[in-house]
Amino acid sequence: MATAPMILRAGLRRGNGRTSLSSLAAAPGNTRCVGAPARSSPLVSARCALQIAPSACRRGPLHQNITRVSLQRNFSASAATATRSAIENTPLDSPEGAALLQGLNVHTVHAEDDGHPLAVYSIDTNSDGDDENEQPNERTPVLLLHGRTWSAVPVYHLVGRGASAEGGENRSLVDALYNTGRIQPYAMDFRGFGGTPKDESRFVEPLKCVSDAVSVLNWIRNKHSNDGSDGSAPSLLGWSHGALIAQIMAQRHPEALSKLILYSSIYNPNIKYSIPPPESEDPHWGHTDHDDFPVHEMATCNAYDNAMEDFTNEGMFPPLSAKLFAEAALVSDPIKVQWWNLHQLNECHPNLVNVPTMVIAGDQDPYAPPQTQAELFTNLGRDVDRTWSIIARADHSGHLSDERQRFVDNMTDFLQRR
Repeated sequence: MATAPMILRAGLRRGNGRTSLSSLAAAPGNTRCVGAPARSSPLVSARCALQIAPSACRRGPLHQNITRVSLQRNFSASAATATRSAIENTPLDSPEGAALLQGLNVHTVHAEDDGHPLAVYSIDTNSDGDDENEQPNERTPVLLLHGRTWSAVPVYHLVGRGASAEGGENRSLVDALYNTGRIQPYAMDFRGFGGTPKDESRFVEPLKCVSDAVSVLNWIRNKHSNDGSDGSAPSLLGWSHGALIAQIMAQRHPEALSKLILYSSIYNPNIKYSIPPPESEDPHWGHTDHDDFPVHEMATCNAYDNAMEDFTNEGMFPPLSAKLFAEAALVSDPIKVQWWNLHQLNECHPNLVNVPTMVIAGDQDPYAPPQTQAELFTNLGRDVDRTWSIIARADHSGHLSDERQRFVDNMTDFLQRR
């Protein structure tokens, strides 16, 4: 059973002062050696003689005059787990990180297997004072999983409620789903991303993400059961790389979720990830999904251009919003998170998915082309409802594009369908 959550309220309610996303600045960070495995080889140790500070990794326009946001922590976890919490000592534990979190409640949910703190984000009932008469069980809960590179905060809460940017539009999927009046959205960060600290291994693995997400789904289910709902399992959405994690969850733990949304899934039946060869005594030495990309060379800074890769088609995304996403992404994840054991993704077999499923992607998504989406959809398990939705004039980040309302409408209709 999941332990009681630790809650950090990071949102300024409407009417209060606001912090501009465009006023983000590089905050001083502790200099640290990044990327060295727990048992470093001499080569890794030598490379880590070069110290990298998180603030030094940020690219793109940075500005002065940060407005500091006061964060109130309500430690409701047990004494045994209260010493470990999300957000603290992560890139989001900073003034510019607090600006990204405005409008969100941040919960610490502890993983059921090892107690690791996981950052979970939501807009809870009454969080902005506008829903005093609403009952939590009137909404359908859904958990959102991010992709391979960036935290759920910039991905699902870009310029969200309580924040403002010079000319920037609110493109928060969390806000949009909540504003339907029918959906209760949650999002989480995998280990090492955004507000969830790294564990002792310093790596993130697909099956560890699966087990952590199951812990969060169980926490959401218990939370809504205590609020008077019928106790049914939450729904689950995974985007891009996160869609592979969500698919494995549905295959391994169908009882943990009621519906599945595979959004811009990068599933491709012709791609198989190789098992890293045992090249040294170090359990984390070897290669990831690219044979020419060794693990010890992955401890690098994320770059501004990396944050723009998902916006592949000019004209679908306003330049200012793309710029704000890049700035926010480099605040939440200044250093590239190292994935390990990607061969675990070879477990993805659509015929083993036996929960109601929506496959959704933009018609101009280069990472999730119609051919592979058709392969995914047609091979899903039988005897359950399936929906395939194609969003016109959208690419890999359709939920952030100008077509985002149709994405929200299609997603909401599927989640509410009985």
